[in-house]
Parts: sequence; structure tokens; C-alpha cells
Amino acid sequence: MNKYWQPIVRPSEEQLRSARFDIHNSARYVGRIDWSDDGGPVLSWPGSSITARFQGSSITMYMTVKHRDHSWVHVSIDGGEPFKLYIDAGVSVYTLATDLSEGVHTIEVYKRTEGMFGSIQFMGFTLSDGGTFLEPPARFNRRVEIIGDSISCGSGNEGREEDLTKPENENNYLAYGTIAALELEAEHHTIAVSGIGLVVNYDNDRDHTMPVQYERLNPILPESRWDFFNWTPDLVVINLGTNDNNFAIDQQQFVTTYCEFVTRIRGNYPHAKVVMTLGPFQQWPLKDYVVQACEQLRAAGDLNIYSLIFDLIDTQRDGLGEEGHPTTVTHAKMADQLIHEIKRIMGW
Repeated sequence: MNKYWQPIVRPSEEQLRSARFDIHNSARYVGRIDWSDDGGPVLSWPGSSITARFQGSSITMYMTVKHRDHSWVHVSIDGGEPFKLYIDAGVSVYTLATDLSEGVHTIEVYKRTEGMFGSIQFMGFTLSDGGTFLEPPARFNRRVEIIGDSISCGSGNEGREEDLTKPENENNYLAYGTIAALELEAEHHTIAVSGIGLVVNYDNDRDHTMPVQYERLNPILPESRWDFFNWTPDLVVINLGTNDNNFAIDQQQFVTTYCEFVTRIRGNYPHAKVVMTLGPFQQWPLKDYVVQACEQLRAAGDLNIYSLIFDLIDTQRDGLGEEGHPTTVTHAKMADQLIHEIKRIMGW
């Protein structure tokens, strides 16, 4: 995928006013979107996206970064090969397409990176003279929520093992959960944070684990809260435990914490199926813990709970991404496994 840096162009107030006109009604938004800022919606979680349909020969975008100094999105026109776009702190104008043919076009702006690499604030699109926005694309009827750590983010999946993690090489669009959801024509929310665990995080932090951060509208704002009535998935996929496995985790503590977390999820989504997964890294002893938690929940009467252990990563054949994360090749294999299981469970 090509990188695309543009010269930073700051818009005038008049340009911003014209851009904001179409924010609410001319785009389809996917993800936990924060609408509390009058300046425009804020997208923080990986995989959040903005999609619009229009007629016109060119389209520009007004966007800025919050909470960090830059972030990355990818942009796709009419379903074509996406390009990476560097988003700068400070409201800027980004030219997304020019010299388009006559007819209807679709543009998607997709947040490649997770919240710790910044939130993006969208302030609108503008079109060439005579251009018009059309009704946004219809939503998929199916819905999937993916909960996880750096694996689910897609951390380092476009980089090399010897490199440190760079935000530009994190591509959630090519993470296993996104691949599976799109293949199954399902709208997806990815609630994932690098280094996060169920009982303990990678850095031995036990106070900001996924059961805590899962409630957030913005992962880096502790006071923010997501309203679970806004969006209800048909299926929840959880991939947690890899970071816990760096420590000697008590089996009963892990199983109890996992069961409590899934019970909370069940309270938000009474009819959703839940798949508790693990992998593709070293799975012992957490593999047994995940299966035990699943069996315990099913024994208590919730038969819409399932477990799936991903195949171990094939480092010789498929390599490793930045800091040892799965490559896009491994993510594709994981997606195949997940798709097969979802079809079995959901009948999709």
C-alpha cells in the first residue's frame, strides 16, 4: 500500500463552514463515534470509518488529530486499492481524489490505527463545483464486535520483525477480525488496545485491563462512556489472554474474571453469540483456561458461548511483523479459521 503525505494546508473559516454542512447527513459512520464535540465527530477505536457517495470530479476532506500529534487512515475510492494518508494535528485540507469520471463515486476513510496513536476528528468533505452528495451506502445487516489486544488491532502487520512498532505499519483493515467481518458482509466494531489483558496488561498494569477499558467511548479518555444501546452486535469475538500469559496467572482468577466479563457482555447483548478465542501465539496454559471459562458459562446455561483456539503462528513460512506481531499473511489464515467457525455458529 502506498504512503501518501500531503503538504499541510490549513483551511479558512469559510471553508470549514462549508465542509461542516454535510457532516451529519451525507456519510455513513461505523464504530464508536464521539459526537460531543461541535467541531465534528471523533473516531478513536481502530477500524472506525466514514463512507460517502457523491457525484463530482474531485473531493477534499477536512480533518485533524486529537490527543496525539499525528495519525494514519486509509482512503479508498470506488472500492479500489486504498492509500495511506498521514493526518496531522491542526485542521488541514486533504485532497482525496481529482479528475474523477462522471457518475456516482464512493469514498471510504478508514482508521487504520488504534486509539493510543491518536483520535481523528472529521470536519467534512467538499466537492468540486457542481458536485452533490448522495444517500450514504446502506449498512450491512449483520454485526460483529471484535474485542482484543494488539493482534486484533493489526499492530505491526505491515512491518518487519526487527523494527519497533510504528503507527504507519498498523493496518486494522488487514487484521483477522476485519477480514472475516467484511468477507461475511458484516458491519464491525473493533474494541482493541495493544498490550491489554484480561487480568493483567503487558506492562503488569492490573488497573486498566480490558474489562475496564471496554466501557469507553474513547480508549484513552478514562471518563468517556459508550452507550451500548447505540449498537448491538449479532456476534462478539474475544481474543484476550496473550498478554496475561507473560505472567504466572492464577487459573481460577483468570477463569473467574473471564466469566464475569462475558456475563457483562451478555447483559449488554442478550441475544448475541460469543466466541472466546486465543492465539496465534504460545497458548499454554491459557488455552485450557479459555476453554474452561467457556465450558463453565455453558454449564451455567448460556449455550450461545463458544471457544476457538487459533492455529499456532508459522514463523518459518509466514514470518513476523514488527516486534514479533502476526503478519498480514498470518492474519489472513486466522480470518479463514474464524470465518469457518462463524459460518458454523451463525449460519452465515
